[in-house]
Amino acid sequence: MELWSDRTRVRNGLVALGGLMLLGGWYAKLAMGLEIGWRQYTADPARYDGHQLTFPLWVVTGVPDADHYLISKVVKDVPVEGPSVGLHVGDTVSVIGDFSKEKWAVVQRVIEVHTLRRWKEALGVAGLLAWAVAMPLLFAWRGGRLEERGGG
Repeated sequence: MELWSDRTRVRNGLVALGGLMLLGGWYAKLAMGLEIGWRQYTADPARYDGHQLTFPLWVVTGVPDADHYLISKVVKDVPVEGPSVGLHVGDTVSVIGDFSKEKWAVVQRVIEVHTLRRWKEALGVAGLLAWAVAMPLLFAWRGGRLEERGGG
């Protein structure tokens, strides 16, 4: 029996898909248990007091007052001390700051609000929809194989 024959392609595809799903699940479990960044710093606050933390593309999940806000991604509700004027829940931000054990927060040094992030996501969805519409127009299944339509 050939490993990469037409008879085994469905099985091979399912095995590959299953392998990818297992790898994704394993990594998600690993990432949730890693003590890096905020988790690492709060596990040993004396050691990491004043050290820099970077939070790329995190979502604002709370704005309690004009000088504090909360961000979330893998870790929920990381407190940040810094100007929150103009920030809204749901905004995507990248933050660089220093961990403060006394304040139990990240003291913001740099913030970038990604105002066009939602447009970028919408453009990605539009591209995916265009691909989904175009594929059946450009290709067809014939005799168990994918063939180009109108090919010659």
